[in-house]
Amino acid sequence: MTLEEAKKVEVESNCPPEPPVAADEKAIIPLEPPVPEEKPTDDTKALVIVEKPTEVCDEKPKEGSINRDDVLAKVASEKKEALITAWEESEKSKAENKAQQKLSSIIAWENSKKADLEAELKKMEEDLEKKKAKYIEKMKNKIVLLHKKAEEKRALTEAKRGEDLIKAEEVAAKCRATGEPPKKLLGWF
Repeated sequence: MTLEEAKKVEVESNCPPEPPVAADEKAIIPLEPPVPEEKPTDDTKALVIVEKPTEVCDEKPKEGSINRDDVLAKVASEKKEALITAWEESEKSKAENKAQQKLSSIIAWENSKKADLEAELKKMEEDLEKKKAKYIEKMKNKIVLLHKKAEEKRALTEAKRGEDLIKAEEVAAKCRATGEPPKKLLGWF
């Protein structure tokens, strides 16, 4: 039974002797007038009263116990059918509720696992960002040290050049003063 179906209440009547109803007459089900749209209504739980057309007891009792046995058998079979139908509806709703509950738990499990993985991914990204920052810092420090060593080597080279120039000027001045040529001629020998 779905939620959209209205619940029906049947009113049964005992077979009172009434005049027969014409075959082409239909049962008229009076409906309540529509409720103004001021407040929302939930039509899924509305009750509709369905009246069965009055049945005419055309049967005349033949023998009291035989007719009664038939009626009792019919009532018993209708009762069994009603119980079976009620059981079937109950089982269907149980199965539907169980499936819905299982689906809800699966969705909750999926969302939980997804959140855990996203948190782990975020942590990994943060760790990678930290490692990247450390590595960049390390490389910048190496570049600074390299630049410092290069400056030291430039300074040593400039100092050596200055010493060599001063030494060359001193040797040249000494050679000019004594008039002797330098012992090393242009550094070839």
